[in-house]
Amino acid sequence: MQIELLDTFLDLIETRNFNKTAERLGVTQSTVSSRIRSLESILEKQLFIRNKSGTEPTVAGIRFADHAKAVKLRWLDARREIEAVGKFDRLIRIGIHFELYERVLEPWLEWVRNAIPKLAIYVEIDYSNQMILDLTTGGLDLAVLYSPQHLPDIHYEQIAEENFVMVSTSRLSMSEVRPSNYIRANYSPFFDRAHKQMLPELEISPISMGNGGAIAHLLRRKGGTAFVSQSVAAALQREGVVHLVQDAPTISQPIYSAVHIRYRHSHTHIRLLKALKPTTV
Repeated sequence: MQIELLDTFLDLIETRNFNKTAERLGVTQSTVSSRIRSLESILEKQLFIRNKSGTEPTVAGIRFADHAKAVKLRWLDARREIEAVGKFDRLIRIGIHFELYERVLEPWLEWVRNAIPKLAIYVEIDYSNQMILDLTTGGLDLAVLYSPQHLPDIHYEQIAEENFVMVSTSRLSMSEVRPSNYIRANYSPFFDRAHKQMLPELEISPISMGNGGAIAHLLRRKGGTAFVSQSVAAALQREGVVHLVQDAPTISQPIYSAVHIRYRHSHTHIRLLKALKPTTV
């Protein structure tokens, strides 16, 4: 199967528009149509329905989407591994949670370059649920995340904790924090439960977000009050953007490593995990 057929199919799943997909891929609309027809011929199933309201995937198209993503991922992995022949002994695919990569990535990769110079690293920044799915399908070899799902093929180990503190662009105490100017952070199910228990009066707020970078951006541009990680809080304080809400509680979020059980006793994976701990403590 030609890989451009999968590229075209996956792009059309996203855009639901033949013309937009043609523009994004730099081909003609007739080329997009031809590729989809070729894929439908190979699979012997109709993948899309075109009508006045637009383009929609069929049931077969929806079911094929996950398989297409997996095939595309394996193809990219194969290309990277072939390109690395002679340069590196092995490729390891690592997933790191969005809130952790600034804290983990630089010191850990520096250790890898010095300690295992023939190891190639591919890094994906993502959320916990997607990383766990990628571990089960083979898309990732190791992940650092907030929210484990206890699946039989995945081994977890708590390696550290991330502390989240409340900051505000005004000098406030807890008694002065109001839902109207509060950005409700939701970094993980664990964080969500802790917030509900500690601060039920702030559960209903006009804005709720799950990305620390986006929350920091809003604090810089619009102001307000929110929970951010200690490292983000320190950076915002250095910029003069926020102040700590001194009497607010701290929410401690466990950090986990995750590997597929087939790699649990791999010497390389064990070394990588041991090296991760100092960067996350």
